[in-house]
Order: sequence, then structure tokens, then C-alpha cells
Amino acid sequence: MIERIIFHLDMDAFFASVEIVKNPELKGKPVIVGGNPDRRGVVSTCSYEARKFGVRSAMPLIEAKRRCPQAIFLEGNFAIYREYSDQVMTLLESTFPIVEVVSIDEAYMDATDIANQYKGAFELGRFIRKAVFDKTLLTCSVGIGSNKLIAKIASSFAKPNGLFEVPAGKEAEFLSSLPIESIPGIGSKTQAVLNHHGIKIIKDLQILGLESLVQNYGASGYYFYMAAIGKDNRPVESSEQPRKSIGAETTFEKDQHERQILDAALKELFDKAYKRMRKHHMRARGISVKLRFSDFQTITRACTLEAHSNDYDVLMKSLRDLFHRSYAEGTPLRLIGMTLEKLTDSYWQPTFWDWQKERDLKNI
Repeated sequence: MIERIIFHLDMDAFFASVEIVKNPELKGKPVIVGGNPDRRGVVSTCSYEARKFGVRSAMPLIEAKRRCPQAIFLEGNFAIYREYSDQVMTLLESTFPIVEVVSIDEAYMDATDIANQYKGAFELGRFIRKAVFDKTLLTCSVGIGSNKLIAKIASSFAKPNGLFEVPAGKEAEFLSSLPIESIPGIGSKTQAVLNHHGIKIIKDLQILGLESLVQNYGASGYYFYMAAIGKDNRPVESSEQPRKSIGAETTFEKDQHERQILDAALKELFDKAYKRMRKHHMRARGISVKLRFSDFQTITRACTLEAHSNDYDVLMKSLRDLFHRSYAEGTPLRLIGMTLEKLTDSYWQPTFWDWQKERDLKNI
């Protein structure tokens, strides 16, 4: 049986980090997203600078203000957070064959069939973390293991902005010294019950064994034991939802300004996005380009078509025209990206030209 390779990616202090990217003056300051601390509400998330004062997600805002009165409190903008999340998830979906999005800032990926293409799981982890940062200027933490449970716990060891891999066969050893609340699903109430019975670390569960745990805790005891020895057979299940946009981008190894290279890169990105749009039988009415310069200044330009289209040549021409209007000839670029936007899954009319493009795109 082939050993699975599962990744868990968790964005670091996601909402607060997006706010800092949008406003670099916030960098290094305690930032709390959740709203006005003088009104009822809870912390959505906070920067690591705020966490040093004991501020945590779901904490009442008034308590967060008491602990960190110098914090910068922000209402937050979910639409912007969703845009950044879509960028990250699109990147994951373009890299991994199976991606399970579990929240706006968290996903599992099955890398079993592709890890060797990147010289192993750890190198793939380094690649995806760099790709996420290059795409969004946000950091993430990645855990790698033989199943979802191990990968999720490993990602908590990687925080913030790190990478942690648990070698196959070492799961029980890795878990043994951890507190029982490290196991997903063991909340404060269950922890209190187990602690009362003298069970404080995962090794205690391992020692008690399956029979004893089932006898004392029923079905939950079965889960406690299987989790304690690092067993989890849940598959990574694709969770793709109808998308409003599909895009692709690339960061050059060194800044580029030659028109031939930029045009070739633009076409390659378009082909990737167009292929994914076809896969979902969708059409686009909007196109955008993203340009990041040597000094990290980033601009985005967009245009809207007269009608939704799935015609390769029409969309490609619109993209090229938009790029040429947006790019100043000779300016070095660090990153180039494009997105097909305002997607709809309404009537898709295949043509002979579609058949030809389908044949060509199979080789991308």
C-alpha cells in the first residue's frame, strides 16, 4: 500500500496579515480585527504582536482592549479577505491534484502523486510556502504527514511562517509527549474529564490501549486511541465551489522587461486559466492583469467584455490589449498575473475551434 502524503496549510493570523499587507504602516504593531472594542463583539483574529499580550481569537473585544490597550482595532473587510483567500486556494488547486478547502484560511492537500516531482514532500512544502508569499505577500504554515490528523497537528508546530514534517512510521512517537488537547476534537470539557482520570498526555492514551478506552469512553474511546497512535483514514476530498474568477500568475527568477518573454509568460498563464475555466464549463465577461515591479509596487488593471465568452481567441486578444495598455514598455517586472473574472456557468456552446483548443491544451 502506497503511503499517503498529506499537507495542511494554515494562513498566519490571516485577517490581520491581510490588513498589514494593505497598510504596511501596521507592520510590527498589535493589530486586532473584530471591530470597536467599546461595543459588544469578539476578536476575529489578531497579529502576533497582539498575541504576546494574551489576546486570542474569540476573546471579547473589551477584554482584548484591557490586555492590550495600545492595539489598533479594525472592523475588517471580509470581501478583501475572500479575494486573498481565492488567490491562495487557486494557487493550491493549480499545484495539487486534490485540495479540500475547510475554511477561508485553511486547506488540506493530497500530494501523494506529485511529491516526487518536487524532490520530495519537504521541498514541495518549501515551494508552496514561497509561492503563497510571492502571490500575496502573506505567510503561511504547512504541516506534512501521512494523514489529515498528523498534517494538521504538524502545521501547528510550524507556526508562524514555518514548515514541519512528521516522517511516515513516526506518528505515535511524535504524538506521545503532546498534551491530549493537541488532538482535534478534544475540547476543554473532554480534556477536563480525561485529566480527572489521570490522562494528560497522548502517551497516556497509547498506554491504556484500545480495549480499555472503548470500555470507558465508548465510541469516543475508539477515536481517542486511533488518534493517539496517529491513524486517520479520512480522504482529502475536493471541495471546489463555483468560482467567480480563475487566474494564474508567475514570479520571475529575475526581473524581466523583454516583451517577447513577457508575452510568452502571459500566454502560458492564460492557457492555464482557460483550461480550468473549460473544465468547469464556464464563460468569462471580465479580465484583469496584475503587475508587480522591482520595488514590490503592485498594480491591477481590469476590463469588461460586451458579453460572456468562452472563445479562446476573443479572450486572449482582450488580455493582450489590456496588458499592453497597462504596461510601460521596458519597465522590469518581478511578477505577472492574469485572471478571468465575472464567470458564469450558463450555456456553453462547443465549436470546432473549441475541439482544436482542447486538443492543444491537453499538452499544457
